[in-house]
Order: sequence, then C-alpha cells, then structure tokens
Amino acid sequence: MEIVKDFYSGFEGEAEIIFSFENSEDQKVQLKIWIGYLDSIMAAIQPNENGWSGLAYYYHTDTGWFEETPWRIPDIGDALNNLQSVSKIELDQATLTVFQSIVEILHQAQSIDREVWIEYD
Repeated sequence: MEIVKDFYSGFEGEAEIIFSFENSEDQKVQLKIWIGYLDSIMAAIQPNENGWSGLAYYYHTDTGWFEETPWRIPDIGDALNNLQSVSKIELDQATLTVFQSIVEILHQAQSIDREVWIEYD
C-alpha cells in the first residue's frame, strides 16, 4: 500500500520531484511535487558563511537527484536544518503548503530512522 500526497497534478508534462520513504508499517510514503515549488523553496534559502548546505547544496550544484534518480538524502537532519532557514514570507500559500509537507515527510522518516529518497522525473 502507498500513502501519497500529490502536489504535482495539474503540472503534467513538467518536471516532477518525488520524496519517498517506507514507514514503520512498510508502507511507501510519497510526496509528489511540481519542480516549480521546489525551485521557489530553494530560492528562499540563503547560503551560510560556509556556502550552500543540505538540500540547497545539491540543488544549486546540480548534483544529487539531478545526477542519479532515485537518490538517497545523505543526512536528513542536515536537510531539515537547511529548510529551517527558508524565508517563509517569500513563499506563496501553495508553495508554503508544499514546504510544510516536505518538512513533515523528513521529520516522519527521521523519527523512525528511515532513509528518504528523491526521484527526479
């Protein structure tokens, strides 16, 4: 059985990003989003004094899920810390909802020590 949250419908034909993990009941949990939402979220993250980090690093250097798909997020904690720096006032309501869903899926996976994968299609 799959548990799917879909923020991609209506954007068919454009790039899709899928975050996924298996929960404690071995169900596949997926978050499907339109790439435009992720673009807006990544644009709202500023580099720290050492440069890009977390998911923003992979996004801005076109590595990670851009090179191989599916791609395992190497450090969920780092990704969550990175997302906490997002300037939420820069996000419209739809993008803010997607942002909150990304944070939620990462927290869920981290709480049960599961890997999160990103698929780029």
